[in-house]
Amino acid sequence: MTRIRSLLFFLIVILLIAGAFLYLKPHYFNKVEKYSVSIAVSKSPLSTPFYIAKSINAFEDTCVEVEYNEVLGGLAAFDNVIKGEVDFGTSSDSVIAFQSLTKQAFVTHAMFVQSDNDVKLLTYQVDKVKSAAELKGKKIGVTKGSASEYFLSTLLAIEGLSVEDVELYNYKPADLINGLNNNEVDAIVPWEPFAFNAVKLLKNKVTVQNTKNVNTLSFNLISKIADDLLVEKATCLIQGLNVAIAYIATHPEKSKKIVIDELHSDPSFIDWVWDDYVFKLGLNQSLIFNIKSQAAWAIDMQMSEYNEMPNIDNFIDSRAMIQVDPGAVNIPL
Repeated sequence: MTRIRSLLFFLIVILLIAGAFLYLKPHYFNKVEKYSVSIAVSKSPLSTPFYIAKSINAFEDTCVEVEYNEVLGGLAAFDNVIKGEVDFGTSSDSVIAFQSLTKQAFVTHAMFVQSDNDVKLLTYQVDKVKSAAELKGKKIGVTKGSASEYFLSTLLAIEGLSVEDVELYNYKPADLINGLNNNEVDAIVPWEPFAFNAVKLLKNKVTVQNTKNVNTLSFNLISKIADDLLVEKATCLIQGLNVAIAYIATHPEKSKKIVIDELHSDPSFIDWVWDDYVFKLGLNQSLIFNIKSQAAWAIDMQMSEYNEMPNIDNFIDSRAMIQVDPGAVNIPL
């Protein structure tokens, strides 16, 4: 009897020790190797999922520890990736399209946000412009060789016009406002936040034309051509973005506050753009179509020394997205 009691006591002690070990050190059995990765994040509300991910520690349960390098614009982020200064970057489909013509070795792993109203057409209110058809013969300020000029070309084409039917004036993005304010041009085609800044400065002098749905811009996660290890890191990044995007959907006001604090932005600007953003992970045909269309346009406009259309499929790597959300991948494999 004593022997049985001793055996039972011994078993209870073992179970208690095992239980305590499991309770106190669960990560011992689920240990995830952590990789340090750096990412060039364009300083824009379009990078919102990354700001949210940082704020809520969305990468904590993934295989990556993320270092953020803030840059101004998707092209700067792209350049940092190509130079090997960072592992990943955030870039628009326009940057991807134009850079695909330069034969650079890079891939897109995922879209994480889209906007159908980021680039806008601003005209003088006194001109009472009702449609792009009324732009014929007018002086239009654009940033040449960018999404600004591409957007204007699309608007004009819808009305049966081309850029030859208007006078184009080239400005840096931040200088478009001055071009309109100084009466150098009749209209400008800025992207955000420059459209918001122009409206804020010029107030009732300008009209924001209704061009929503004319063109969709996306922001994407890019890297150099990925080996298996880089795909694994991309997978973990996308897992964290997935958590962040779910948080945005359930906590929109808190998310906006995080972005306002991160960018030191005017709250009215975030309100201005927020409803145009669709935060969603994906790799689909619309991305490929947008890249192809812009690359073809760049060739037609002789923007590049290259006149051969690249195989856009070579710039898409779906392996990481398939591991996170295969249903969000709608491209030929």
